[in-house]
Amino acid sequence: MPLPRAVRHGVVLSASALTLLATTVAPAASFASAAHAAAPVSAPGSSAPATDVSGALLPTSAPASEASASPVAWKPCSDGSAVQCGTIRVPLDWKKPAGSKIDVKVARVPARDQAHRVGALFFNPGGPGGQGATMFEYGAADKMFGGPLRERFDLVSLDPRGTGGSQALDCGPVLDPGQVVFPKSPREYEEMKRNSRARGERCLTRHGDLVRNVDTVSVARDMDVFRAALGEQRLNYLGVSYGTFLGATYAQLFPHRIRTMVLDGPVDHASGSARFLREEAAAMEGEFNGFVAWCAEDTACALHGEDVGAVYDRVVARADRTPIPAPGEKIGAVNGDWIRMALPEQLLRLRLIEDVTGVNAWVKLSERLAAADRHNDASGLVQGGGYVGNPDSAYAVVSCLDFPPQFTGYADAAARLDRARKVAPRTGAAAEAWVMSASCADWPVKATNPWQPTVVRGAPPILIAANTHDPATPLPGARRLAGQIADSRLLVTDVNGHVSYFNSACARERETEYLISTKLPAQLTCRG
Repeated sequence: MPLPRAVRHGVVLSASALTLLATTVAPAASFASAAHAAAPVSAPGSSAPATDVSGALLPTSAPASEASASPVAWKPCSDGSAVQCGTIRVPLDWKKPAGSKIDVKVARVPARDQAHRVGALFFNPGGPGGQGATMFEYGAADKMFGGPLRERFDLVSLDPRGTGGSQALDCGPVLDPGQVVFPKSPREYEEMKRNSRARGERCLTRHGDLVRNVDTVSVARDMDVFRAALGEQRLNYLGVSYGTFLGATYAQLFPHRIRTMVLDGPVDHASGSARFLREEAAAMEGEFNGFVAWCAEDTACALHGEDVGAVYDRVVARADRTPIPAPGEKIGAVNGDWIRMALPEQLLRLRLIEDVTGVNAWVKLSERLAAADRHNDASGLVQGGGYVGNPDSAYAVVSCLDFPPQFTGYADAAARLDRARKVAPRTGAAAEAWVMSASCADWPVKATNPWQPTVVRGAPPILIAANTHDPATPLPGARRLAGQIADSRLLVTDVNGHVSYFNSACARERETEYLISTKLPAQLTCRG
């Protein structure tokens, strides 16, 4: 669920928004370059040894025994930086805790008001594969967390195993340029599967058992080691987009080690791949229609006064016939499927990030479509990001372990695409759910954590937050997740865009008050 490519995938946040945020806080090094490091790297500016962990395997059905970890040997991430970096050492395979170990990069931004410090606030930016430690290293904490959260909490995060500074995977794009994305025949379906298998086998050749052990349950266990290494008895957690699934998984494993937890932009792991696609496709079509309506009203839209839907259809149809050039870009030219699979990233609104960067996602999308339509130039669309050609290997690998497509054959795939077209006549299956399904169509590693409910019992009250019009994580999934987590509450914000925290001052205020006080909001709705 996007958050994406810059921290991963948006992102999870849109990739384009986070890339802009990265360049705002770190002109010399963007998140994108950090996120897609081709080989394992150590914590920047630090030669600190990794901390170790020992202890029994954490069962999925009950809280595990207390994790044991040495304190993190913190050092400034770079000369003069207030952000601290370090590593923890965790088992490669949590089923074999005494076996091989890997290092996981972690980061901490100390609370400004130490006298009134509440504790540590764990943040996960989504993904799968969002690199929270790398984001903090480049100054994102001061941009994303103002006011009480920045004052009262040590903000902490990690680069999940297989990403950024934690043994980054490098297996090629999420979807290969030119590959079959939406199969129209059994032959094309088999071609899509061959592409998926080749990607997975390439991953196994390059990275071995790491590919089998980057699932969300493993990351949740790593997170508990980090908690112990920080000396925190109970954690405070804010997870957005995919980060809600990581948080819910942690709550399922360790319900008594939570003080407060916000799950914003929720992913319902019980949805199944078919329902997830159907709901997300409908929400994405609704968001595109909102974009069209905005263009009709706002002169800031480069397509103001035009039939925006017809422009989009025309651009995609032209690219289907002949790829549209992208001068100056590595990809060279894009076909229709590339443009379709750019929508799930470029259509997302994350207003807090837009305010920081000064870039409105819809204004940029209108400009990019206008350039493609009027000048046959797709360079802007390429710069905005998409899933075809996206080098975020961890996103694909984690998706295959946690969100497998579970296709039964071509007829099943074709029926899902047909249902998507019925609920989304224009945008169809141009949704993240299908990105995952296409990328994982024949993954050579069995899913270790396939679709299933995330039932949580025994945790303190957890706050779930969702928007009425979120194209990446639609509201129905949030309602279902709330039913799986005992004593949780659902805060619903009447706004479009991905993640309430990033799109509503009201939601940010309610979440902040809860994280500090532990008291759930009395009013569980916001008007945007």
